[in-house]
Amino acid sequence: MKKLSMLLISLSLFVAHVAAAAGWQSYDAAAYGYSMLIPPGTQMVEKEWPLGWGGMSGIHDGVEIIGVAKLGAQETAAEIEKFGVLVTGIPGSAWTVVDSGSGHGWTWYKTVKAQQGGKLVYGGYGVGPRGSYLILVKTTAADYAQYRDDYEDWYHSVKLN
Repeated sequence: MKKLSMLLISLSLFVAHVAAAAGWQSYDAAAYGYSMLIPPGTQMVEKEWPLGWGGMSGIHDGVEIIGVAKLGAQETAAEIEKFGVLVTGIPGSAWTVVDSGSGHGWTWYKTVKAQQGGKLVYGGYGVGPRGSYLILVKTTAADYAQYRDDYEDWYHSVKLN
């Protein structure tokens, strides 16, 4: 029993170390009303997007983080999906809704994953008190598979303020 306890403690410390090694840090886009984790060293840059959207994006080690908002506008799911296709270049037919609901500041949200070739997009879109949002990571399918836990931690960190 003592060996099992020591093994479990060692395993817990290893898992905590691996999680800390990922080292994603908190990022607050206060002007746009959202916060999330981003990989360390990511330089987020403000960008105006088509159709009245604006927000932040940054690339680090081939992973692109995109957080855009249409403040004041309560867009429909179809309108946000259409914009998502424009931003990602992945057709709507390749998008899969993997979850939906409300919470963390969202009035409603949909969690999506889209893949075309080796490119994979994961994140969510929806509406909150300040407007409509599309918040995604763009990476490769291989990177997502290798670092899935980091991407899940990122996804669960996204909050509307």
